[in-house]
Amino acid sequence: MPIEAMPLNRRRVLSAMAGAIAGAAAGGASAGEAPAAAAAATPPGAAPGVFNAIATDIRTELKQLAPNVYAFTQREAPGQTNFSVSNFGCVVGPKSMLAIDAGGGPQHARNFIAAVKPFGKPFDRLVISHEHPDHIVGATQFPDGIEVVAQEETRAQMVKMRAPATPAYWKTNPAWGRPDDVNRLILPTVTYRDRMSVYYGDIQVDFVWPGPAHTSGDTLIRLPREKVLFMSDIAFFDVTPLNGSGYVADWIKVCENILRDPGVETIVPGHGPVGGKAQLDDMLNYLKLLVREGRRQYDAGVSAGRAAAELDLGHYAKWTDADRIAPNMARLYTEFAGTIGTSMDRAATTQATTEYNQLKRR
Repeated sequence: MPIEAMPLNRRRVLSAMAGAIAGAAAGGASAGEAPAAAAAATPPGAAPGVFNAIATDIRTELKQLAPNVYAFTQREAPGQTNFSVSNFGCVVGPKSMLAIDAGGGPQHARNFIAAVKPFGKPFDRLVISHEHPDHIVGATQFPDGIEVVAQEETRAQMVKMRAPATPAYWKTNPAWGRPDDVNRLILPTVTYRDRMSVYYGDIQVDFVWPGPAHTSGDTLIRLPREKVLFMSDIAFFDVTPLNGSGYVADWIKVCENILRDPGVETIVPGHGPVGGKAQLDDMLNYLKLLVREGRRQYDAGVSAGRAAAELDLGHYAKWTDADRIAPNMARLYTEFAGTIGTSMDRAATTQATTEYNQLKRR
């Protein structure tokens, strides 16, 4: 049965999302198809945290963080999923601009480009924070030949992706695309290993690999003089972190290092509003809760799906997409088992998500 003909319910929507996440994390899914499986309709009366259909109402804001430094934030309407609704950044120099991330759909990138058009400068460089589709798909909207920078592991993961399909929902959901949009994978043209610096006038911009965290090749974009840090998906504020291909123990260490860093004040997360160390500490405690309770259940022989269903999330239950606890727990269990790799274990993720939904229905 085509997925458009299937009745959507909690189990089917979350399971479709989990499968899509697994495919994207494994590098086997196309860069743009990750959300497509759940795009048919929004389940009526969906509770907060349930993976609904792809967002249809995305609110944007261009926020100045320092002179010539901006965050372009995107946020779904209340009750809709944040899946692939990510943030951008912009640094304006005397003659050109730096774009930070490319968004999860061509319309997202067009909205960002339109928002910064009044600055009157062309983009000469795009930095990609990691390989997940919600940060790379909009790269098609930037000028041909633009320099695209990423950490070397990010490019390696992108090379493994097959040619992306064009999601059908782009034709019908103007928040994401237009009928004539065609999806393409744009590979980085410049890579770095540990650190790379560029300058826009007197603004120093450092691209920093902190080690494995949300992925194996995350880039932190740091502006030392302005004390601004674009963390991309190493930080989620008011949105449940998604551990599709992450390394939670390392992720925690990276966040702890940032919290101790006096050179960081303003933080732009990959998802959610601009914040600071208080918001990062709150997200860090979610990861610590996941590890603490997950370890206890793993050692007791409890399955990942049941461990996710039985976990008391406290105030994190009110965060957008709280049901991400199921794929998060499945990934964490591979870390405990010592079988973790750069790709998600699809079978384990599907199994945990299915059990989680069965238990939640009861």
